[in-house]
Amino acid sequence: MEPSRDPESELRVLRERVAQLESAMSTRSDPLLAALLENAAAFLTVITPDGRLVATGRESEGFGSVVGRSVLEFTPPSSHDTVMQALAKVNETLQPVTYEAAGYGENGEADHVYQVRGVPIVADGRVESIVLVPTDITQRVRLERSLRESNESLRLAVAASGMGFWRWDVASDAIHWDARLCEIYGVERAPPDYQHYAKLIHPEDLSVVQAAVRRALEQGTYPTTEHRILRANDGAERWVLAAATVARDESGRPVLLHGGGLDITDRKQLARQLELAERVQAVGQLAAGIAHNFNNLLAVIVPTLSLAVEQPTPEDTSALKAALTAALQARELVQSMFALTTAPDALARGSADASDVVKRTVAMCRATFPREIDISCSIEPAPAPVGVASSNLEQMVLNLLTNARDAIEEQPRGASEIRVTVGYSRDTTPAVARITIADSGVGMNEETRSRIFDPFFTTKTRQRGTGLGLATVAARVRDACGTIECRSEPARGTTFIVELPLQSSSAARPAEQRVSMPARLSGRILIVDDEDLVRATLRRILKRAGLEVFEAASAPEARTILEQTSIDLVVLDDSMPYESGLAAIPSLRARTRAPFVLFTGHAPAVPDGVAALVRKPARPDELLRVVHELLPDAKKREP
Repeated sequence: MEPSRDPESELRVLRERVAQLESAMSTRSDPLLAALLENAAAFLTVITPDGRLVATGRESEGFGSVVGRSVLEFTPPSSHDTVMQALAKVNETLQPVTYEAAGYGENGEADHVYQVRGVPIVADGRVESIVLVPTDITQRVRLERSLRESNESLRLAVAASGMGFWRWDVASDAIHWDARLCEIYGVERAPPDYQHYAKLIHPEDLSVVQAAVRRALEQGTYPTTEHRILRANDGAERWVLAAATVARDESGRPVLLHGGGLDITDRKQLARQLELAERVQAVGQLAAGIAHNFNNLLAVIVPTLSLAVEQPTPEDTSALKAALTAALQARELVQSMFALTTAPDALARGSADASDVVKRTVAMCRATFPREIDISCSIEPAPAPVGVASSNLEQMVLNLLTNARDAIEEQPRGASEIRVTVGYSRDTTPAVARITIADSGVGMNEETRSRIFDPFFTTKTRQRGTGLGLATVAARVRDACGTIECRSEPARGTTFIVELPLQSSSAARPAEQRVSMPARLSGRILIVDDEDLVRATLRRILKRAGLEVFEAASAPEARTILEQTSIDLVVLDDSMPYESGLAAIPSLRARTRAPFVLFTGHAPAVPDGVAALVRKPARPDELLRVVHELLPDAKKREP
């Protein structure tokens, strides 16, 4: 066995080997070795088994002479244990090792990271030296760290947004949801296919979702949609905003839809509250005009009726007709006020005749705006059915008209005119109804005009506006796939042009069918109303028509009558003390099969369980026509 060498002899051998390498490189007698040394990493080194540097590929000015120094001098303290453990493993196993450690740049720069390959030079069963081959992976580590941070930021952002993610493989019809989307829909796992997914959509909004999917498959773009769902675990109605992108195969065919869903129920509720506040504010702004015109109507009604009662004369008929006309105008004014204070559905599906809505809204504004403002209205004589709910369209027109009124009132003097027109463009695809509202007000500069549709932007005082009016109009127009344009110049007035796609004539609301009514009716009618004067008036109207009338001042009284008497029709007030009419319907229906007519001034639509709605106050012919249509056939014939 070869005797062990002392350290001095080992160092002498290593120096001889390094000298051989340097000689080979300088003389270029070995081209391969020369190429390796010239292109090696800056810190390619040879070290002793305990970590002393013997040689390096090339030296650096930042470190000076390195031979004889410990490798730990060129390693930050945080990586000392890693380096020593790697050297120990090489000495123990006689096999190469690879490790990562912090280090310094070629010129001594800090914050570098290296992947080091330690290759032992073994002789006689032991490590004589170790060649360290470092690879600078600083950029890769920094990129990985940046990616991790970005992914974490994205994860936190997604978690904060509450959005869930989904993927639909079109070919296999397989759907994948993350946990958040399952939570939104109230399911434990994603539906297996599109058909099961569709069952979670609110029936009234299913067509909206189907149209979005159809567009994605046909055109390659999925439009952002807002729709309702019926949550599976509790049946709750929730609003979801859905967005997606479409992936195509090499032939351009859509094969994958992936996107996200966000629960926006709270946002929709807040928007509804803000809309209601906006409408109530509109009533407040119109209050003075409403009170003035209502007093004018009462100025006709009160003295006319007083004279007819206290000093009856043969001329009372014409005077009473004038009082009736004034009373009917007062009724229209009150109904307009109720319409304003009822918040429309933000995304209500439906249609309305733009001509009718504009006429009705202009008439209300004429009755409430200052008399010095002249409102002209020109409407082409043809139906204008548009895909906007009537209440939403009324809100849009009212907001534009009140905006015009405010612009006129801001100018010190001059013309005070609002021109409203409804026309058509039938040479476009689709054909559109065009609503134009022009005023002679102060106008706007370009900077103001460019921001008028921004939410909460306003040039008015706090008492005159919140900055939501025009933003609401723009949102309504977008929902109806229409356009809105504003033209304005300072001191030259403002013109708003709204264009809404026309629907087919069959989509317009059909005209009310009037059925001829016999002179006399027969049947038993129950009136349920807590107001004595209201019951007395209804009794007189119904008895004159030949009907037998029963009265109840409350729901308990009505139940007692129904238990003792067969009734053909129930006329029911909703607003009653202790128990409302709608709350009483189940118990009343248990005692009779007669249809119910709700007689109230508050309900916006016919409630469930009610056959018809008659709004207070009603003309006798309006009430009797509903009674005639609901009475059994045998009761409609004259006795």
